[in-house]
Amino acid sequence: MKKCVYHQIENTATFEFCTDVIIGKKDTACDSESEEGAPHFHKNFELLTVIHGECDCEIGGASYRLREGESAFIVPFQIHSFCASPNAKVRRVSLHDHLIWSTASSLEQKKPQDPVFRPSPIVGHFFLEQLEALFGTDPVCIRRIPEKQRMMVKGCLYIMSSEFLNSAVLVPSNSADALMTDVVQYIADHYKSDISLQDIAREKGYSYHYLSRTFNKIFNINFKSMLNQYRMEYAYYLLQDTTLPIGQIAFESGFQSIRSLDHVCRQTYGRSPKEMRKDHYV
Repeated sequence: MKKCVYHQIENTATFEFCTDVIIGKKDTACDSESEEGAPHFHKNFELLTVIHGECDCEIGGASYRLREGESAFIVPFQIHSFCASPNAKVRRVSLHDHLIWSTASSLEQKKPQDPVFRPSPIVGHFFLEQLEALFGTDPVCIRRIPEKQRMMVKGCLYIMSSEFLNSAVLVPSNSADALMTDVVQYIADHYKSDISLQDIAREKGYSYHYLSRTFNKIFNINFKSMLNQYRMEYAYYLLQDTTLPIGQIAFESGFQSIRSLDHVCRQTYGRSPKEMRKDHYV
């Protein structure tokens, strides 16, 4: 895998449901700098379904080619990337585990041997048609699905995840995967505090050097970088949706100073926190 990038602005932990339709760009190859080509992971499940054409995916270090009518079911914290072929259409859905609670429970401490499956034509067509009728093809992210749509969306997700479980071979997650999931969950729960990998190593009873080496190997970024991604994501939300002073935003997001927030913001978005806020309100 190339450089791993955590979902930042679009972090699916912020929303319980996101969907859009990706159209492959003609004569333009995906690369590690593009949204589609950049390896990434997130806390939510992700479902890719090819409407037309083909889509190359890398999921958990293995390569797959999805063809028309095929889907890929990606579990939380699994590093993945994808690239739609020219003019191909791919429905992408990311969803919180509570929308498919039974499926998520079946996958606890397990992972699919092969994430690719082919739903029956009836199920596949129903799933795609209903999502297009409800949300169209443009990007949509929802913090909580409205009650009028909720049962239909959950029904669509459950019927697709059921098709996946019926064909999937589940294997136990290896100890390194389970440990790294535990570490990332710790970051998600405590990023607003002053934490370090040493703290986690002591709490979990692991060698700091083993934890650091394994973390860097699996995610291709170090602990501090991922911690700052979580903090910057929350700071981004506060900059966009509140009028809190930037100093207060820095400390509420877990940064130890305004300077730290400014540095990470420029590094991540190429702009200062003030510029980010100004752009939003112009």
